[in-house]
Amino acid sequence: MKILIVHEVDWIRKITYEIHHLSEMFSLLGHEVYALDIPNPKTFSLDIQNFKTVKNYHRIYDKSNVTLFRTPTIPIKGLSKIIPYFFSHYFIKKILKKYRIDIVFIYSVAINARGAIKACKELEIPIIHRTFDIVHDLILENYLRNTVFKIEKEIYPKFDNVIANTPDMKTWSQEMGAKNVVVIEQGVDSNIMKPLKKDKELQKKLGINDQDKIVMYLGTTQSFCGLDFLIEKIPIILKKIPDFKLLIVGDGELLEALKKQAKTLDIEKRVIFTGFIPYVQVSRYSSLAKLCVNTFRITDMTKKLSPVKIFDLLACGKTVIATPLEGLLYDFPKTENVLIYSDLNTIDSSIISALEDDEIERFGIRGREYVEKNFSWEKVSNKMLNEFSKVIEAKSKN
Repeated sequence: MKILIVHEVDWIRKITYEIHHLSEMFSLLGHEVYALDIPNPKTFSLDIQNFKTVKNYHRIYDKSNVTLFRTPTIPIKGLSKIIPYFFSHYFIKKILKKYRIDIVFIYSVAINARGAIKACKELEIPIIHRTFDIVHDLILENYLRNTVFKIEKEIYPKFDNVIANTPDMKTWSQEMGAKNVVVIEQGVDSNIMKPLKKDKELQKKLGINDQDKIVMYLGTTQSFCGLDFLIEKIPIILKKIPDFKLLIVGDGELLEALKKQAKTLDIEKRVIFTGFIPYVQVSRYSSLAKLCVNTFRITDMTKKLSPVKIFDLLACGKTVIATPLEGLLYDFPKTENVLIYSDLNTIDSSIISALEDDEIERFGIRGREYVEKNFSWEKVSNKMLNEFSKVIEAKSKN
């Protein structure tokens, strides 16, 4: 099978995500895999390396092989996204024809989805969308949010199939007019994400002492992350847990505001910011943590999510406290006692109770066993490929 995966982010600069796992797993399972991204040099750059096709690309599995096409654009902030919006159709159609693509698997919505759909319809190639975010809800600017919402309403009925990661996202996709929606969960690689002994070298580098009780947050620091609420509660936590420190592993639009907040509260020595780290380093950083947290505010958008970082942290054997997102409750029901669920307004007391519990590690042990049994990228990949085959067969019959 020849598969083209289409996204609208910088494939190389983006943190390791589902797109990387699946593309490389499809390759390892014997398929020809091509990917299309939109390079984002961030600053003005005419370096041709930012735009050249990358052959034999991989970042997770050494024996995988993905050919990465970089959408032509102008490396100026703003224009770098606008140009592909108008010219992606031509570029995508050229790839579809030249490489005789069998199916397009698309993550895009705002920038190149229209172009991809048009090219696929013209060449009668099936196109499947992967849905695990409500994209317009992630946008702060009202005018852009409304525009993207209109695009979502327009394009969802045009996909041959939609693969959602939770039942809530399936329902939302159907509300957008999608047909043939199925649910396939996310995965985890428990060979990469695994329990490690405390990394002493990294501990020293980050200024962490042996007696420090580290609580780690992993992921992007966007407006809905809830970290501002947790940082506000740190003085309360310190009264009960004097050796408490918060390790924030990730980056995003809220990062500078969080640093400023910690400084204002005079707890900046209690909050460690690392910025983004390579995916394969997650186990090293989590080795320092006694506890991990996911503090997402529950909104109409976030409640549908089941963040893939939770799968990774559980595979690392970490005990995780998380706000009860409906997506998480689907993948990790309360009856399984895998996650510790806590509302955001009681997150401080939940953290204190967990850190005072001498047997808190039992959740982490149970969590790793649970994800190893129920989730893996190989299982997810095979389910995806099965759907691809069904859609290709249905398309050929029509």
